[in-house]
Amino acid sequence: AAPIFAGLAANDSLLFLDEAHCSKPFAQTLKAIQKFRGEKWAEEPILNPFAFVAMSATPGNDDEKDIFPQNEDDKKEALDHDLLRKRIKVSKWVELYKVKKSKPNGEDPLIKEAIALVKKKLKPEESELPLKKLKIALIVNRVATAERLAKELKNKWGKNETESEEKMESHADVVLLTGRFRPYERDVLVKEWKPYLKASGAKNLKKPILFVSTQCIEVGADFSFDLMITECASLDALRQRFGRVNRLGEGNESLVGAVLIHAEDLGSKASDPIYEEAKKKTWEYLEKGSEKDESENVATEDGKAKKVKQKVKQKLPIVDFGIRAMDKFIEEKIDDLESCLAPASDAPILLPAHLDMLCQTHPVPHPRPDVDLFLHGKDRGAPEARIIWRADLNDKNRDDWQEIIAACPPTSLETLSVPLFRLRQWLKTPNAKDDFGDVEGLAPKNDEEKGKTEEEQNRHFLRWRGRRKEKKREKGENPSTAVLEDPKEIAPGDLVVVPADYGIDGLGHTFLEESEREGVGNERLDIWESVQKAAGKAPALRLTLAIEQVAAHPQIREFLEWIEESEERSDKEIQERIEKLKDWQPAEEEDNLPKHVECFLEKNEIQKMKIGKYPVDEKGRVCGIILFGNQGRPTKPDKKEDDLFADEDDLTSASQRPVPLKNHLEQVACLAEKLAKHCLPKEFSPALFQKAGRWHDVGKLDERFQIWLHNGDEVAAFGEALAKSDKIPSSPQRRRVIGESAGLPEHFRHE
Repeated sequence: AAPIFAGLAANDSLLFLDEAHCSKPFAQTLKAIQKFRGEKWAEEPILNPFAFVAMSATPGNDDEKDIFPQNEDDKKEALDHDLLRKRIKVSKWVELYKVKKSKPNGEDPLIKEAIALVKKKLKPEESELPLKKLKIALIVNRVATAERLAKELKNKWGKNETESEEKMESHADVVLLTGRFRPYERDVLVKEWKPYLKASGAKNLKKPILFVSTQCIEVGADFSFDLMITECASLDALRQRFGRVNRLGEGNESLVGAVLIHAEDLGSKASDPIYEEAKKKTWEYLEKGSEKDESENVATEDGKAKKVKQKVKQKLPIVDFGIRAMDKFIEEKIDDLESCLAPASDAPILLPAHLDMLCQTHPVPHPRPDVDLFLHGKDRGAPEARIIWRADLNDKNRDDWQEIIAACPPTSLETLSVPLFRLRQWLKTPNAKDDFGDVEGLAPKNDEEKGKTEEEQNRHFLRWRGRRKEKKREKGENPSTAVLEDPKEIAPGDLVVVPADYGIDGLGHTFLEESEREGVGNERLDIWESVQKAAGKAPALRLTLAIEQVAAHPQIREFLEWIEESEERSDKEIQERIEKLKDWQPAEEEDNLPKHVECFLEKNEIQKMKIGKYPVDEKGRVCGIILFGNQGRPTKPDKKEDDLFADEDDLTSASQRPVPLKNHLEQVACLAEKLAKHCLPKEFSPALFQKAGRWHDVGKLDERFQIWLHNGDEVAAFGEALAKSDKIPSSPQRRRVIGESAGLPEHFRHE
C-alpha cells in the first residue's frame, strides 16, 4: 500500500511540521519537494495541492523567511487578542546557579543543588501557593541524570505506605518522564497526570508534584508548572522549557525557576555532547545581561504578589524568560543568536535523481537514497532500532522463539525506540554507562567503542522481520527473521525481541513497575496482553509454563501439564477445562488466579474464544495456548473490512471474522473507483479502476488456497469462497503443515 499513501501524501496534502526548530533538515527537504513540484521544474503542471506549514515558538536567525513569515503587520494582527497578550506579556523571572565541579565519587552537585532548591520551595513559608497545589518541574539533559534525580527525590519525598495520614504532609508525588518509555506506558502516564498538570482546568492536587523529565518535555505536552528547575541548555531549548511554566499567563510574576550549570561546563575547552558550544554561549549571554536579584515576593492586601526591592544576603543573577521579555533580551543583549541555538544539521541537497529512485517501489533501486539523511540531516543522523521484551522467551525454548512471537505478533505500542548504537552496546555490555540525552538523531563519536568494558557478553535476541521466512538474497546476507547473538547484525529500523529476564536497566525504564497494572516477567516488562485492547485488537491471554507468574499457580500448572500431554486436544476439550479453571474457588486469598488471568476469563465468553497453540517442542509437547477473546464486533459477513489494503503477505488474509471473497472484491472495486474519480485526470476512466479492483484477488479462488483459508478442512473449502478467514493459525509451523497438505506451493501469492 506504500505507493497509494505516498501518492496521496505528495499530491493532495497540507502538512503541519510541528516544533520545526527540532526538524530543520525535514523542513529543507519539504521545501525542495515543493520547488520540484513548481512550474520552474515540473515537466507538466501539477494541479493537485501540496503545502506545508512550519510551526515553532523558537525559530533561529536564518530559518528562511519564507518558512517563518516575518511580516510585522500580519504578526501584530494575529497576536491582537486579550488572552494571547496576557500570555505573551507575563514575566517569568529565573535565577542562575553555578554549581561546583563534579566529585570523583560520582556525586553530582547539580542533583544536590536541585534537591536543595526543591526543599526550599516545599517549605510553607517560602511558597506563595498552598503546598498541595505546587507543581514543580525538574528538567535535565541526560536520561541517566533524570533517573538518578527521580530516585533521590523519591527517597526523600516519596510516599511511605507505613506512615499515617498525619505524617503525609511532607510527601510529594514524584513522576519521571523521558523518551525511554514505550508508547503504551507514556500514554498511561500522561493520561494519569494530565488532569492535574494541564494548562487549563487542572484538578486540585492532594500533595505537591515533582515532575522529572528530559528534553522530551519541550515538545508535545500541554503541561503547566508553577516552578521549574532546569539544567542549562541552548537558548531555544530553555525557552521551550519555560514555556511549560505559567502557560496561561495567570497568577503572579515572581521567581518561577532556576537554571543550573556545572562549573566545568564553562571552561575554555568545554563542549557539551548534545548542545556543543551553544550551552556555554547561552549561559555567558544570560549571565552578562542579567539583573541582580535584590528582592523578595510579599503578598499585598488584595492577595496578589509583587516584587519589592529589599536587601537580601544572596544576590543571584536573574533573567526574565517571559515571551516578550526574552524577545527584547535577544534583540538588545545577544549579538550572535545563532551561537546560542542547538546545533542543527542540514539535509543533503535533494536532486531530481533522488526523486526518481525514491518513487520506485518495486524492484527496489540500487543504490537507494538513505531517507534518514533527508529527515535528520547529514551530520547528526543516528539511526534507531526498536526492542520488545517477552516473558515467554528463555534459553530453553530458543529454537522456538520465532514460532512463539509469530503466535503473539509484536505491537507498536509495546516497542521501545532507542538509538541503534545504544541498543547494540546494551546487548553486548548491559552495564555500559548511558550518558545520552533525548535529542532525536544524536549519536556520540566512536559510538561502537564508547562504554566498552571487560564484561562484554553476547546475549541472544530475535531479529523480527515478519512471520514468513525469506531466502538469502546474497551470499552472507540473511534478510529474514532469525535468532542471533551478534548485535552488529541489527540494522536501522529493525525490531528486536528479547527475554524479559534481560531487564530494562541501562536502556530505558518502565512506568508500569510502580503501579498495579497488568504485565508479566522481570519488572513486568512484558505488556503484550495489556496493549492488545489499546491497539484495537481482540483481548488475548497467554497460558504457558514459560511465564513464571502464570505457571506458579497450581491450578494453571495442572491445566498446562494436561495440554502438554497431547497435541490432539480439541478446542471443545480445552474450553471445558477452562470453564473448570474459571469456576475454581480458592481456599486462601493467596491462591487466587493471577489478576490478569482472572480479569480475562471474567470478561470473555469461553465458548466464543479462539484458541491458538504454542509450538510443539522436540519431544512433541505443546508448550501452552493463547486465548483470543471476542472483540465485541458484529460478525455479519457484509460488515465493512477494517483495512482493504492489507497485503503485506498472505497471512493478512487472517481476520477476526470470515470475509466472503465476493464482498471483499465489491468493496475494493467501489473504493478504487472513488480514488480514481477524485485523484486522477478525467481521461483515466474510473470504470477501468473499478474493474481492476473487482478482479484483483481472483487468485484466491485457487482451491488449494481455499483449503488453506479453512485450516485444512477440504469439505468446508467447497462452500462460499473466502477472502479472509478467522481460522488461519498464526504459527508459521502450523501454516506450513496445512499448506503442504493442501498442495499449496511454498511461496504462493494469491494475486
